[in-house]
Amino acid sequence: MALVRFTLRGDCRITSPTGSVLTPRGKKAMGLLAMLAASDNHTRKRRWLEEKLWSDRASEQARGSLRTTLVDIRKSLGNFADILGSDRSSVWLDSTRIETDLEDSDSSREFLEGLVIPDPEFTDWLMRQRMTLRRPSGTNRPEAHLPARVTIQCGEPWNLSTAASVKPQIVNDQVGKIITDFIAISRRTITETTADLVIRTSIEEEDRGATILVQVIDPIRDEIVHTDHCFADDLSSFLRSQELLGRFCWNVADLTLEKLPGLQRTQSPLVTRSAHVQKALRKVLTFDAAEMRSSLEVLDLANDEMDAGLYLALKAWAMTSMIMEGFLVEDAASLEEISALLARAEELSPGDPMMAAVSANVQAILFERHDNAIGLARRALRENPNNLFALQAMSVGRAARGELEQAYALSQQSKSISALSKFEAMCNLHHALLCISLQRTEEAVASSKLAAERSPAYRAPRRQLIGLHAAQDKTGESLKLVNELKTIETDFNIERYLFDHSYPSNTLRKSGYLDRARQTLSGRK
Repeated sequence: MALVRFTLRGDCRITSPTGSVLTPRGKKAMGLLAMLAASDNHTRKRRWLEEKLWSDRASEQARGSLRTTLVDIRKSLGNFADILGSDRSSVWLDSTRIETDLEDSDSSREFLEGLVIPDPEFTDWLMRQRMTLRRPSGTNRPEAHLPARVTIQCGEPWNLSTAASVKPQIVNDQVGKIITDFIAISRRTITETTADLVIRTSIEEEDRGATILVQVIDPIRDEIVHTDHCFADDLSSFLRSQELLGRFCWNVADLTLEKLPGLQRTQSPLVTRSAHVQKALRKVLTFDAAEMRSSLEVLDLANDEMDAGLYLALKAWAMTSMIMEGFLVEDAASLEEISALLARAEELSPGDPMMAAVSANVQAILFERHDNAIGLARRALRENPNNLFALQAMSVGRAARGELEQAYALSQQSKSISALSKFEAMCNLHHALLCISLQRTEEAVASSKLAAERSPAYRAPRRQLIGLHAAQDKTGESLKLVNELKTIETDFNIERYLFDHSYPSNTLRKSGYLDRARQTLSGRK
């Protein structure tokens, strides 16, 4: 009997026995057929499919979406529509009339390459399926050994919530979003579950304001991982403010993430995945050459243990940061490697908001692909409006489009949210560069100084200050910074700084500050 062919390695493609294309246009329709074709008996329960493709919808909506998708699939299959069957509980493919390429172990193509369905449950299934197919032929690796999803419980279970719990839940949700963003293969929940981490917020309102207390709890050992509090004169204004709420929640999450690697747990995904990312971030944000190079090894190790788009995107960002600091040559090989990392990250984790945000950052800053950057950043900001990487990327993209007020507001938001966190120097440097472009000299100086103070090895803010002070006719301040920079950039040369277009001072050059600086610094040592 001639069979309908399901090609699942590489681009998803369904062809008739005569070679005509039967592939449906919709991504979820393709994903549904792939999930049926990849299952042992080519059958799945309706509820299982609904949970994988429409996990963000209520049951009734998900059921309706599944019915519509099945209709669309049957239309695309045409004369072969009867290979797809369904009843009240299940959906299936006729196993006697289809064939797949899943047993083709010689194929070098990835399972469902390029199929992006932004649903975390589908992404989780896709990652597991890819890892299963990568096993050597004949092995039988238990399902339990595949990467488990880390669960962060944010607040009270939904069935116990009341109107009074809405305000605390806003804080729970924001802290949970940030923590989840930095842990590969993780999710937030408010259901009754055996969670890896629990977030609880208490709010006590009085006439003179409100006290907000957040506790992050290790439910396995019944210990507090981190706790913090703040006071708000006007609780409603606090909860509506992206900057106030964002800064508080970001710092709670950042300090929690720093402490997670120290939890006394054996072989815990929560501990190991947070440890990889936090170690790499700390190394990059030292802006020390050796530490930044070491961060690449950390991320390679993380990716060896588990394929995750977040690790690859962070490696691309680390390499970009090294290029900006002058520790990595910006040549064709480096740019090709970074592009490949971003493409692979998107394939592995298409629904990961932090992967999208970090990729957007690289696209905006290194490649200047501003439309791509804005699209990726928008994806991340829809999930978390306080994502620092996405805010920066969106700011750069808006500035490139000439939307300077929006760019400034976004940069100011990221600068404010990052205060006191390990990202403070990075965000202040970005804000300084934008202020230089906008000729906001005093603000650029203030942000550059703060970035330099927070990170003693950070070259970029010191480079900006030399030109800014010289343009202000503060020659003494400029020369003081020159001597300071020479201690961390031993081959620094003032003439190269002023005249060599390959030296990383493009923003000062484009904004005219170096022209003014040459008048006072040229010829000095």
